[in-house]
Amino acid sequence: MLRSLEQERAKYAWECIQEVKEEGEELQKNYNSYVKKAPTLIQTNGLPNALAFYYNRRKREKAYELLYKHIADWNQVKRIRGDKEFLLWIVEDASSMDVFQVTGEVIALLNWMKRFAEAELKGEET
Repeated sequence: MLRSLEQERAKYAWECIQEVKEEGEELQKNYNSYVKKAPTLIQTNGLPNALAFYYNRRKREKAYELLYKHIADWNQVKRIRGDKEFLLWIVEDASSMDVFQVTGEVIALLNWMKRFAEAELKGEET
């Protein structure tokens, strides 16, 4: 079956959120919060800086580890970067056009992840 890129993004985002949903409530709340803030962090600081932040935090908190993994493992990102570690590729090999293209793709993915996280994960009560 032929799917649009938007459908593939939505499918992958759904799978990511279902993975997080299997975790505890605290991790779900944190992930939900981080995924909501991610597009702003990327637009404000740039994708390389945001990725470095997530990469640094991933060893201390599983929610950051999952968010970094979900971004790095998205097929459209993998197709562009190849087999190299995502952050390393961004810092060492990517052209400014590559970074621009990947940034747009990551933000499009995060928009789906935010929608599904709001619907499926534990979050702060408002």
